[in-house]
Amino acid sequence: MHRHALRCLIAAALLAAPALADSPAAAAATAASPAVRTAAAPSPVRQAIVDRANRALTTAHLYKETRNGPVRLSKPGDSRNDNFLGGGNFNEYNGFNGDAWCGYFANAMWANSAAAPDNHKSSRAWETGVGGRFHAYRPGQPPQRGDVIVWHNHDSRAPRGHVAVVVAVGGSDGRSVTTIEGNAGRGSDSITMKTYRWVGAQGPKLPGRNNSTLKVRGFASRS
Repeated sequence: MHRHALRCLIAAALLAAPALADSPAAAAATAASPAVRTAAAPSPVRQAIVDRANRALTTAHLYKETRNGPVRLSKPGDSRNDNFLGGGNFNEYNGFNGDAWCGYFANAMWANSAAAPDNHKSSRAWETGVGGRFHAYRPGQPPQRGDVIVWHNHDSRAPRGHVAVVVAVGGSDGRSVTTIEGNAGRGSDSITMKTYRWVGAQGPKLPGRNNSTLKVRGFASRS
């Protein structure tokens, strides 16, 4: 499909999609979010990252179900805060190349900033490729809105990992961290919203392959 045709599809989808503030997903997230502790207002750069992530969750995106299949538009806005992109890892974030795309998504939310790691598709690079802007996990120091959480198994033989963009931090103790992340949720191929608890010696874990787990390593900050 030519680039002009793809842009026309995107434009049509944006016109059809509900505004973020009025979307069912945004309303459900607001209603479900604990408001016991109010975090300080984020910087304009951080707020822009959060705004992009919320739009990504509630806006239609281009995807394919197979490498050579037709381009389709996702149907966001269901009650699960989940924007399914076909199940095959072929979407506009990774250029329809079939790669795991959580890192591509995080990079897009950072607006393709030079602050992102060069090899942003690698979850490990969000730990090792951002210099002093990576902060190792500590239970008393949760990330802020706009940061990218990093999970990785640190196994050179079979590396596995994941990254997620922080959009809210709250709860009665300030340690409930809500993310919007790509390559997760339905079919492990959605843009989805999740909430984790930033507590304990090892923090939130994710299931890996063959009954393994991915440990949280910390988070990367854009600035």
